[in-house]
Amino acid sequence: MELTTSQDILVRGLQKIQGIVERKNTLPILSHFLLTAKGDETIIHATDLELGYKGYLETTVNKPGTATLPARKTYDILRELPAGGEVTLTVETQGWAYIKAGSAEFKVPCLPAEEYPALPPVEEAEFSSLDSEVLEEMIRQTIFATSHDETRYTLSGVLMVCDSKEMTMVATDGHRLAHARRPVSFGRELRVIVPRKALEEVNRFAADSEEKAMDVAPLQNHLVFRKGRATLVTRLIEGQFPDYEGVVPKTFQRRATVEHERLTRALRRVSLLSNEKTKPVRVEFAPDHLKLQSNTPEMGEATEEIPAEYQGETMVMGFNARYLLEALAVTTDEHVALDLNDPLSPGIIRPLGGEQYFFVIMPMRV
Repeated sequence: MELTTSQDILVRGLQKIQGIVERKNTLPILSHFLLTAKGDETIIHATDLELGYKGYLETTVNKPGTATLPARKTYDILRELPAGGEVTLTVETQGWAYIKAGSAEFKVPCLPAEEYPALPPVEEAEFSSLDSEVLEEMIRQTIFATSHDETRYTLSGVLMVCDSKEMTMVATDGHRLAHARRPVSFGRELRVIVPRKALEEVNRFAADSEEKAMDVAPLQNHLVFRKGRATLVTRLIEGQFPDYEGVVPKTFQRRATVEHERLTRALRRVSLLSNEKTKPVRVEFAPDHLKLQSNTPEMGEATEEIPAEYQGETMVMGFNARYLLEALAVTTDEHVALDLNDPLSPGIIRPLGGEQYFFVIMPMRV
């Protein structure tokens, strides 16, 4: 195999797969990517067996063929080459690839191309179209609430539910819940749990092209995303997502309305002196203000008041400041509403007057 192209084309192509290739070397070939050169283009393929990517590179194919190269090391080499310069990649015999750019030449080891895992047959998928900007925003508003506990497998992804009129995405780790909903014309019913890593790559994938449409299709126990000619395919999480609707309060006795930026800055400051692991912050809700406090014997204490509109009796609740800040970080409205019942019941944060997304946060004892 021999191909010639520019340094920036190869760098951009390999940049897209760095989050996919397996670096723990459970199987050595998963730390590699597959190149298939034929006709007037080259296909790049990467997988970790759970998530796979297929894209196309603009190259001049001097000699068709296939080869696997180490993904990280090849990417590091190409980034150090002169920007935009011509690069020739040659595989003369199985086992070694040669990268030439000007007077620089590198020899990197290959693994047998025929051993590289294949992607599911995505040609069989029946696609429906989504607005990629809407999908990207909904992922951003939910993915942070997924669980990182490997024993809670079904909570390590985001529930994605579609019908002919709307799409809903929900994530929870048992302590907080993120819920986003948008009117969409997906054209089919879908209820799947998509892994967190896959959605992280979908967001990069969505931002990679100027095309607004993202094609999505279920395929056996996979979900396929296609934008332009590039394809991302992920294995789905099997299992039952919790009945989240049962934990979302339907009515509220109290509401606090506060400026988004003031609350965010105050929480950051007060939480500096809270326990690093659980980040407890005490919040007093009063008619014209919120009073935020943290107290850690070995670190000291912090107090700050911010103006707020509050409807209801004065009440004190404890929250994990990190959970509050992560919810506020994906809220762009100028004001937010905190809907509450009592100190031991979950509360909801939502944009003031907005119905497209909300966040449920469980209180904690402080």
